[in-house]
Amino acid sequence: MDWRLRLLDYAKEAEDTAAGLGAFVSEIPQYRKDITGDIAELYAISNALQTLQEAVEHPCLGRASGRILKDLEICLPSLGYTLDDVRDMFSKSKRKRRLPGAFPGTPQYAEMWEDALADFKTQGISLSNRLEYYRTYLQGMYDELRDIDPGEEIDRIEVRLEKLLKQQEPLDSYLSRLKIPSHSPVMTPGPKPPRNPRPNIKSFTSYPTYSYGPAPPPPPPSRTPRPVPQIYAGIGEVPMGGFFVPPAAPSVPTSPTFSSASSQGMSSHSTDSGGPVAHWAMRIFDGRHPSTPFRTLGDATECAGRDEPNVIQMLGDDHFEKVLELPLEATNVWLRLYCRYEDLRARILFLTMDSDGTRRRYCFPLTGLKIIRKDSCLQMCRVNRKDGRLDLWARLRFPLYERMILFYNTAVAMKHQDQARMADGLEDIFDRDRTERLEFSSEISDSHFLHHLRVYHDMDSGVVRFEATPRRGPLKDVPIWTAFVTHFVGDRSWMKKVGSTTVVFRQLHPYVFCEGYKVPKALNGRHQLNFSSSQDARDLIDIFHQIKVRR
Repeated sequence: MDWRLRLLDYAKEAEDTAAGLGAFVSEIPQYRKDITGDIAELYAISNALQTLQEAVEHPCLGRASGRILKDLEICLPSLGYTLDDVRDMFSKSKRKRRLPGAFPGTPQYAEMWEDALADFKTQGISLSNRLEYYRTYLQGMYDELRDIDPGEEIDRIEVRLEKLLKQQEPLDSYLSRLKIPSHSPVMTPGPKPPRNPRPNIKSFTSYPTYSYGPAPPPPPPSRTPRPVPQIYAGIGEVPMGGFFVPPAAPSVPTSPTFSSASSQGMSSHSTDSGGPVAHWAMRIFDGRHPSTPFRTLGDATECAGRDEPNVIQMLGDDHFEKVLELPLEATNVWLRLYCRYEDLRARILFLTMDSDGTRRRYCFPLTGLKIIRKDSCLQMCRVNRKDGRLDLWARLRFPLYERMILFYNTAVAMKHQDQARMADGLEDIFDRDRTERLEFSSEISDSHFLHHLRVYHDMDSGVVRFEATPRRGPLKDVPIWTAFVTHFVGDRSWMKKVGSTTVVFRQLHPYVFCEGYKVPKALNGRHQLNFSSSQDARDLIDIFHQIKVRR
């Protein structure tokens, strides 16, 4: 295994540990603040590892990677042992429970958490402190690759981690797992050929236009004939109180299972054939976004849909492919988004496991759901067949603001790219009047499109982000891209005005919610925004740096 994959393995382990740790949040609310802080640090560690991996692959920075090999031989084994210790806490939770399932306030969870914290402290560094040390140290390694002095703090952290490592298990087991070469160059595998081209997507006014090759051929039909499930042939259009109500999903025979091992951390980044991603949604949860916890958590995650034991096979038989998989903070809950390339039909799948071990699967077309943000939750609502009113199909609670935004924008974009007609009255609501402050709004353009740029400031988490939507037309409320920019507020060197209407950014990581569109870049490779008014370009810089954010 090469260097790149080793760093990604640790990033994946950090994400999985964070997802598992989320199970404790609702069980011991008295420690919620500490646990959510640790979850945020774990995702930040994953982000730092992936950033370091990208730097190692860079043709210029990669040459200097030998300087940090010895330093990583201290940090990574210690990090691995710490992640193992946290996961051991999860396994103890299963052994100690006397009843099927754990309920808020059960003393076992509190005891396990307190015992684990005491064990970490006995080794010399508390859990929260060592997670902060790992994150800071990895970020310092990235600075060192760029010939930036990481400062004396990194030296102090290195001494502490070296002492901590001696208190943890023998070094041999993790060094054999890492197998970091001491004098070998970094080898990066070449890109693999694409699997299948994407089909054409219908274009809309001021929305990006896509260009694809022919649609991939459908898989061979099953040898055993079976009736075609009607829900996947299209959404039924039954008028009911001003709404069109999609029919319920029927049951079909046989079904594969799912397990925690099937979860791929933040999302699926590759296909079964090992080729590059075939759908833009596979690139969204890349682990590079910040991880900012909500101060106020909403109601717990739940699904009120109908259990469909065979729905996973039904999706596969109907040519749907999984394009995203996301573990929630709740224990044993995963979300999946599916897409059928021939017509871009989109499905959401809610997978969970009852306290007695029974697996549950709930599926629904995205075009039949209204998505509403309420605090740290997304409410997925469907139409009641009897009275035409909205009923809750699922509530999804997110402890981290960025993960909620990325999932919301992905689901909304896939819902509107679906070639089936969306039911009237199911327009999504983000509840911005109560949750976000609009700091700036202006028209921007590239060579083909007019877009609306807005700068939002979330009141609960404190996150500041950019978001672009079409300037006009039926998709004017559908996000094209977003970028999290909180840590650049007050940094006057981050963006500058070039010419009369153009602003260039030193660093920007946009998440794009459609295929084929790219945020404009200058000749030097940096992202830039072109405003319709020179005054708006000046106002963005002035207003952005006046935003008051929590530090």
